[in-house]
Formats: sequence, C-alpha cells, structure tokens
Amino acid sequence: MEFGFMVLPRSLEQTREAARLGESLGFSWIAAADSPTVYEDSYLHQLEIARAAPTVKVGPMVSHVVARHPVIVGNLLATLNSFTGGRAIGTLATGNSAARGLGMKPATLAQLREAVEAIQGYWRGEGGAFRDTHIPVTGMQRDGCPLLIAADGPRAAALAATTGDGLLYGGTLDPEVRRRRLASVHAGSGEKQTWIAPTVSLEETHDAVRDDLGAMVVAMANRAMRGDLDERNVPAAIQEDVLEMRRLYDYGFHADNSRPRNTGLVTERLTNHLIDSLCVWGGEARWRATLDALADEGWTGVMFILGQAEQLGVVQAIGERLQRLGHLTPHVAA
Repeated sequence: MEFGFMVLPRSLEQTREAARLGESLGFSWIAAADSPTVYEDSYLHQLEIARAAPTVKVGPMVSHVVARHPVIVGNLLATLNSFTGGRAIGTLATGNSAARGLGMKPATLAQLREAVEAIQGYWRGEGGAFRDTHIPVTGMQRDGCPLLIAADGPRAAALAATTGDGLLYGGTLDPEVRRRRLASVHAGSGEKQTWIAPTVSLEETHDAVRDDLGAMVVAMANRAMRGDLDERNVPAAIQEDVLEMRRLYDYGFHADNSRPRNTGLVTERLTNHLIDSLCVWGGEARWRATLDALADEGWTGVMFILGQAEQLGVVQAIGERLQRLGHLTPHVAA
C-alpha cells in the first residue's frame, strides 16, 4: 500500500520544503489542495512539488469542472504530466469549496461523467462535449494521466467503476461503509486505483486531535457528511448537528487552521464522531490496526489530508511513524 499527503498551498517555499521532505521519507504521492478562495494556486504549487521532488507522483486535491471548464483541467494535467515525465495523477470531483464558496452549484454526477469523457477525448485529439460547449477535434495527442473520481457517497463511488481510472475516497472510515465503496469500484471492469483520504493526527485524545486539526475536521465533515447520513452510518443523535454545521459553514475560512472560524460550528459530540470517522489518529498501535485493515481490504494507497497550521513537522512525524510501522522506506537519491 502506497502513501501520500496533501499540502495546503500557502507559500511556494513551504510547499517545496514539504515536497523535498516527503520524498526523502518515502512518500509516493504529494498533492496540493485546490481551493482558490483561501489558498494560492494549486497547479503552480504542483509544479514546484514536481521540481523539488523528482520521483513522486503529483496532482491536485481535488480539481473540479464548475469554475474551470474540462478543457482547462485537461490541459493543465497533460502539461504537468509531460513536464514530469508521466508523474501526474488527476483527481476530479463535483466541487465543494470551489463551487459552494462562490455561490455556485456543484456539478451533477452526469456532468462529472461527461467532463471525464471530454477530458479523455481532448487528450486523444478527438474533442468532446460538456454541457452546452464542445471541445473541437484537433488530432493532437496529449500526454494524459490517470484520472480518479473523488467521491464520498455511493453514487459517485459507483461512477468510478465505469468512468476514469479509479477512486479517491474521502468519506467516513466506518469499516462497513468504506468496504461498500471499495466493492462498488471493483464491480466495474478493468484495473482501478483505489485511494482513501483521511485526515491525520498523532495526538492521542479527542481534545488534542481537535486542537491539532481544528478547521480541517470541520471542512472534511462539510464535504463528506452530505447526502444520506443514515447510509454513511452517522448516528441519528448527531445528524441535526451535522445539518446545522453545514448551514452556517463559512467558505471564506475553509480548511484553514490558521483562521479557525468554522471550528465553533461543531458540538463536542459531533467533533468526537468526526475525529473517529474521518481521521487516522492516536498511538502506534491504533495506527497499525487501522492501516493493516486498509491494506487487507486492498486499497491502493492512503492519501493523508494535512490540516495542521504548521505542516513540515507533521510530515516528518507521520513519515517516521510509517517507517517504524514498516509502511515506508526512506528514499535514497540516485
């Protein structure tokens, strides 16, 4: 099972340092958050990751087709893949902060399918349609890359079985739910990558994890706790807390632990549930049990979503823990 992590693109130098450190520790994929309302441009940071860490996969976490047309996303990914010699990996979703933060509606699943097909047609030079627009036939072959469907719910996960190259699952870690998502992808034909994307903390109590992750726990919940909450095994007693949190969420402070306004929107009981269901946390024994279970289930990899205000120390700490648990091997430069 492979491991990666997502940086929050606040400064290019911090991103470069995190990329160099992550590569040296043995991580195989380093992504940059794609939330332009609160962070710097994801794709420019991806380019710096590629420069600083010449062996890792690189890509957005995650792109969308609401504020960007599929031809823009396709062109960015193909250019990045060409620049990196085939190390790009794309992720595409209906759009959360990038859409709702601008007062726009996320794409529908039908539009997401159409967007993936349009991007792949564009890469082949065959063109493609998206909503009321058309990418022309050019005959130009572009350097396409794997394109994963980012999904939390059952319908989007099922889309990954038939569209694109696999799943990036960012929903609850509840064993029953995550196994359903995995099974729905493998019900399709062909080889599919399946990555799971939890938040991460080395703290060992709910209170300490809450202080460590802050706004990122709320941000993950705002995205993952939608749709049918019963299907996601969200206890009935806290479903009203989830709905109230979503109603009051401020996208101007999305996933930013340095400006944690949204953390005041969650009750203590909801916070504890979110930590247990969306986060890999605790001591080494707890980590080992969680990661061994994911490996046994057959996930391709774990993409850790960093939410801490200071990220370099977190990359170092989780990399060293993964090495002690036998999951990472330090990279030795050629």
